[in-house]
Formats: sequence, structure tokens, C-alpha cells
Amino acid sequence: MKRILLIISILIVSVVLMACKDNKAGDVTAEITFFEVEQTLVTFKFKIEDPKSEVTGAVTVSLFDDESKQAATKDFMDVFSEVTHTFSNLDNEMTYTLKIYATVGRNLVILEEKTFNLASTEIVHITTVDEFEAMINNRAGNYVLDNDLDFSGETYVSPFSSAFSGTFDGQGFTLKNIAFGKIVTYTGVFGFVSTGTIKNVNFDNVTIGTDETPLAMSTSSRVGIVAGYISGATGKIENVNVTNSQINYSTSSSIQAYVGGIVGESKGIVEHATLDTTNITLKTTAYGRIRVGGVVGHLGEDGVVKYVESNADLNVSAEGASIKDRDITINVGGIIGYHNGRNVSKSVEHLISTGDITIDLDYGTITGTTKGTYSVYVGGIAGIAYSSVNQSLYSGSISLNHEKNEHEEDVNKYFFVGGLFGFYGSGKTSLSNLRFSELVTLDIHVSDDVTLKASQTVADISSQATNEFNYYGDLGLMINDVDESANDTIDLILTTDDYFTSEWILDWLNN
Repeated sequence: MKRILLIISILIVSVVLMACKDNKAGDVTAEITFFEVEQTLVTFKFKIEDPKSEVTGAVTVSLFDDESKQAATKDFMDVFSEVTHTFSNLDNEMTYTLKIYATVGRNLVILEEKTFNLASTEIVHITTVDEFEAMINNRAGNYVLDNDLDFSGETYVSPFSSAFSGTFDGQGFTLKNIAFGKIVTYTGVFGFVSTGTIKNVNFDNVTIGTDETPLAMSTSSRVGIVAGYISGATGKIENVNVTNSQINYSTSSSIQAYVGGIVGESKGIVEHATLDTTNITLKTTAYGRIRVGGVVGHLGEDGVVKYVESNADLNVSAEGASIKDRDITINVGGIIGYHNGRNVSKSVEHLISTGDITIDLDYGTITGTTKGTYSVYVGGIAGIAYSSVNQSLYSGSISLNHEKNEHEEDVNKYFFVGGLFGFYGSGKTSLSNLRFSELVTLDIHVSDDVTLKASQTVADISSQATNEFNYYGDLGLMINDVDESANDTIDLILTTDDYFTSEWILDWLNN
């Protein structure tokens, strides 16, 4: 009996030892958190978990083709936070396997592997709404629109809640009568775009909420008619037209709401775009960052905006609910709410904005408030610009109204309202930026506890560069029903002849 028990014990120990020997990775694991394929490249994110510090060398990621030949490899030394990498110049006809290796002790082990095919290069022709919605099955496809599409009678949901990295060529056709049923994290006809391109397409009667029934969201959001978010520097919206459309949105987010007529937040390219007969209305009841633009709400460091004309009217209101001891920032611009396109030379130029901007502020500050800063930046071109703008024109009216609140005695309030920029803080030269005024005004009503800077061109500036911010037309700066135009130091021009070198703007002026 003892002999049998001994044999059983030896077998159990042997099994355990074999299991330990086979588990060469120990407690080390790898997780692929993002994986996106395009026609000739793959982009991925991964992270390593090593709770017992068992990794003794570099982590290697290798790519093998369908003949088991190594196509690419990369070593990473610091992988205990999320790592992003791209393998490019791949063969679209191949099947690839991605393997993540780590040296654990003395053993080189495979922690994770994934087999995939690249996105098809085949062009898919779209002729029906069903075919449009089926794009969700291939977010990296090449699509061509062969006729107008009418979405009447449908509650619209974008096919791209995950990143679109393909191409969509509208060939000049129109997507019309699109009605959204709700706001989501990335709201827009194309939702979330990474490295994709949307071009040559019209958007008519796109409705994201109505006056009677605005759509609400309580968490972070990016909202635009064409797309909510462009996350990659090569993502592109080109040659698009938006007409007869509207955004009516109420946010209670304590994080952010970025809203634009074309795209809510863009780290990519928006070129040759127009908006006509379009209204954007945003109401905030909380203290999240608010950035609203006729074209782009928030422009990232690699973002580009060129050759755009916006006739979008912007209506932004703060109707606070139980705000106490908070900092609140609102940026509103006729083209861009918050311009941070620092990394691309001349990233923002050739702009026309003709829509009106209305800001109504009732923060809803409650009793017991002892601190907080409320900042508002409003401009006909951009609320805030941290990089240059060239060849721009604004010809709309700006109205700002603020209601005093007895509980805001200890709150600092700074409002910057400019016919071109609320604040300009770029060290780069900005040329040919014109406030074009024909019986249009800046009409501001604020309480006596507000620190106000207002100008018919730039409300506040921090720049040593050469800049051209000029004014043409009838003066109009009204502050609390008093005409302050004569006290506004601005550079007037008497003619627009030879002011712009942009043929695009000159054509607009001549017509």
C-alpha cells in the first residue's frame, strides 16, 4: 500500500514539475489592446503585465508571412506602459502572423500571437442605404458612392463607431435626410476616422437633435456632421459640402464636449469644405471643457484646416446645475473653437466665416462657492489660437450675454471676445486676417464682476511675431449698450484691394 502511495506521489510531483517546465512564461502576459489593418500596413497597441519582474530582456514583436518568413521585427525595452507600433510596406496578398516574444528567465517565450489579412484593395460600389451601412464589416475598405442616398425614415447610426481607415469617394453625390437618435462618444455620419479619407461628397439635412428635442450626453463626446473624431494626422476630409443641417446638443459632462460643423475634434486634415444654412446649438449644464467651432471644435497639434467657408450659426449657452468650486472653460470660434495646430507649417489658412455667434452664460453657481475660474474665449475665426492663421475673413455678428449670480463673489471671471480671435498666442507670423464688417457688431452684456477684454479684431494677444489683424467696414463694438468702438485700438483699412493674396477669398469678395 505504501509503495502504491509513493508511486502516486511521484506521479503528482512529476506532473507539477512538467507543468512548471512548460509554463516558461511564468506570470508574464501580453495583451493586444488595439489592432488596425490597412492595405499595406498594420498598427497595433499592446502592453505587458509582469507582476513578479520575470522579464530579463527586451520584448520583441515579429511579423511572419504565410511562408513563415520573418517580414519585420522590432525590439522594445520599456513595455510596461502601453506601446504603439506600425509595420508598413506589407504585401496585400499575404497572410501575416504577429508574435510577441519576451525573455523570461533564460527562456524566449511567445506571449501572444495574432494572424490577419490586410484590408482588401478591391473597390466596393455603394448604391443603397443597406450597402452604406454594411461598411461596418470592413472599416478599411475602398468605397465609391454611385448615386444619392436618402435615409428618410431611419434612425441613423454611424457604421464607424470603431476607427475608419479606408477611403470613401462620394463622386459628388449626396447623403441626405440623416437623423441621429442619440449622441455617442464619436457622433457624426462617419463617426470615428483614424487614417481614412472622406472626399467628394455632400451632406444635406443631417439632423443631430432638434430645437424641440435636443440630444443629451452625460459623458465625454466629440460631435460633428461629417465625423466626431479624426484621430490620425493622415486622416482626411476633403471637398465636402454640408447644407440645411443642425446640431442640437445638451451636455452634462464634467470632462469635455467638442463640437464642430464638420468634425468635433481633428488631428488630421480638413480641406475644401463648405457649410451653408447650418446651425449648431450646444447647452452645457456642467463644468466640462467646451470647444465649439463652425468647422472644427478642437484642432490638434498635427491638424490642418484650409480652404473652408462656414455659414454656420453658433449658439452656446451655459445653464449650470449646482456648480460649486469649479473651473469652467468655453472656447467658441466661427471656424475653430480651440486651435492648437502647432506642428504643421501654415496649418490653418484660406478661411471664410459668415455665421453669427451667440453666447448666453448663466453658470448656476450655488451658495457656498469659495473658489473657481470661469474663462470664455470667443472669436470670429477662433476662440483661442496657439498657432498661426493666414488669409482669413470673418463677417458675422457676435453676441455675448452674462447674468450675474450672487454666489459668484469668490469666482474669477475672464471673458475674451474678438472679431477675429478671443486670444492669439502664436509665435508664428499671421498674415491677412480681416474683420469684414458691414452693419455687423460685437454686442456684449456682462456684469460688473467680469474682467472683460473685447476688440473688433483680437481681444488679447501674446505674440512677438509679425501679424496682420485688420478691420474693414462699419465699426461696431457695443459693451453694455455703450458704443466703445472709438476706444478700440485696431488697424483699419479703407479698401480690400490687394489685401489678400488668396485667389479663393478674392473670388468670394468679388462675387
